[in-house]
Amino acid sequence: MFPYIIAEIGINHEGKIQRALKLIKNAKKAGANAVKFQLFEPITLGTNSKKKREKKLFKMWKKLALKEKEVLKLKKLAEKNKIDFFCSIFDKKSFEIINRLKIKNIKIASSDITDVILLKQIAKTNKKIFLSTGMANEKEIKIALQILKNNKVILMHCVSLYPCPQKFANLNRIITLKKKFNKKIGYSDHCLGINSVITSINMGATVIEKHFTDDKSRKHFDHRLSADYEDLKKIVEYSKIYNVLKGSGNIEPTKEEKGMRKFARKSIYYNHNLKKGKILNDADIKIKRPFANLEPIELKKIINKKLKKDVFQYSAVKISDLT
Repeated sequence: MFPYIIAEIGINHEGKIQRALKLIKNAKKAGANAVKFQLFEPITLGTNSKKKREKKLFKMWKKLALKEKEVLKLKKLAEKNKIDFFCSIFDKKSFEIINRLKIKNIKIASSDITDVILLKQIAKTNKKIFLSTGMANEKEIKIALQILKNNKVILMHCVSLYPCPQKFANLNRIITLKKKFNKKIGYSDHCLGINSVITSINMGATVIEKHFTDDKSRKHFDHRLSADYEDLKKIVEYSKIYNVLKGSGNIEPTKEEKGMRKFARKSIYYNHNLKKGKILNDADIKIKRPFANLEPIELKKIINKKLKKDVFQYSAVKISDLT
């Protein structure tokens, strides 16, 4: 099985529906299995207060909030392009939208793993859940999983830093989560570049979520820590060859590799032209490629043996040459 690759478009559309549509097409072209957006009611993420910073944040969330008809348009394009479509939801209103639009999967963001009210609403459905564990301790994860015990849940290792310095990526947590909770474990990446994603695949992550953009040089939002088309294509290509590269683990060489023995292995050859009756010693022998008749380990079979015919330099030694 290949890892399931999610292109997290999130808020990188910047409130521009045409850019969102383009990103879906690019994600499909790069080979991703799914695209994901963030669906929220702005008032649940910020407050339109008199404080300048809070007012600015609320204005930003309003700009980025997708309307239901826009989500439907995005979903239809994803379906047309045969790529899975789902959303991170942050509140009851968003949950109602995905239910009306019959979106099968849900991503629960790290920020909402402790929103037990939202989790209990989701638990009433049979939807597949991608549960992000950024900022969460073991107890909080256990509580969330208990609420979602009747759902199919994939735990997503995540570090909620934007961007996440490599020294904090803590990819060994993938292994720890798997042992602790006996669940399939994915990785939601916030590091720059794709090295952490590739490493997570090597460590057994079954789902990869990487922010996706058309231009990593764009300012603000998640562009800087995102994959662009070329990055995503590399992630997809590696995810497809990873299991092939792992192979069976058998010690016995394959039939194809055994076929190389004739060319790459060495045999015992005569080092000189030698006359009939010559008693062979080490100086008369050359170990060289390609393989012919006798392996080097069989040298003891011919040393101190007498030739029963003339032989030529660099011809392969045969037992039948000797008395």
